[in-house]
Amino acid sequence: MIYADDTQLYISVKPGEENITIPKIEKCLQEIRLWMQDNFLFLNDSKMEILHLSSHFRRVRELPPIVVNNIQTNPSKVVRNLGVMMDNQLSLRNQVNTVCRKASFALRRISKVRRFLNKSSTEILVHAFISSILDNCNSLLIGIPNKDIAKLQRIQNSAARLVSLCNKYDHITHVLKEMHWLPIKYRIEFKIIMLTFKCINGKSPKYLSDLIVQYTPARSLRSASQNLLVVKKGKTKTYGDRAFSCIAPSLWNSLPLSVRSESDIHTFQTKLKTHLFCKSY
Repeated sequence: MIYADDTQLYISVKPGEENITIPKIEKCLQEIRLWMQDNFLFLNDSKMEILHLSSHFRRVRELPPIVVNNIQTNPSKVVRNLGVMMDNQLSLRNQVNTVCRKASFALRRISKVRRFLNKSSTEILVHAFISSILDNCNSLLIGIPNKDIAKLQRIQNSAARLVSLCNKYDHITHVLKEMHWLPIKYRIEFKIIMLTFKCINGKSPKYLSDLIVQYTPARSLRSASQNLLVVKKGKTKTYGDRAFSCIAPSLWNSLPLSVRSESDIHTFQTKLKTHLFCKSY
């Protein structure tokens, strides 16, 4: 299966059929090149990257090199997709390390001028240069191992210490609570639940809204009026259960009815953050 969006070309290859599909991929890329030439566009072969997604639970033959316009391109283990570092097993560990590296650099820069700033100004800088990095595309990190979440949480803890000027070895939980900062784990859940709310209320693209289904019981039950979603199960816990169509209904159904039944987006956002804040502390 071959499909594309504005910036990427995606090709689905079944295990064991890599060698059969390679000529089709090369032919497809050649046709794309001709179409782009007809529309005054240019396909840069030197920047072409190939990512072969596979499970680490199963041995999969490596994808052979692809030759297009006499240029050979070998599969990569990590590629950048709309700013996200995606590896061939979708562990997103490279993305986590990249985010930590960028946030740590910003943290060091702010720490050098901290003595000239008050608490309010420092918090503004932290939100602008650190929290924005931690929140960027963080919904993709749902379901990753706790050890990777802990790396991001340590960055947030360091940022809270910088703002509050607390000691390095002081307990950080009460500091985060006083500053009303959600932990990283719940910031990820907040992003997904807000996206789910938009899907339910027709404020998201159709391709996302089609991934979730309203729960309608076969007969008259009390659950029919509780605004629930159908929870789907993925084929694998590591990959399938992390999909939006699986994790979004599960997180949505776990919310209290008073939050799920809210229709105004601003009120819902306030209630959701309050619920997650009470849950985390």
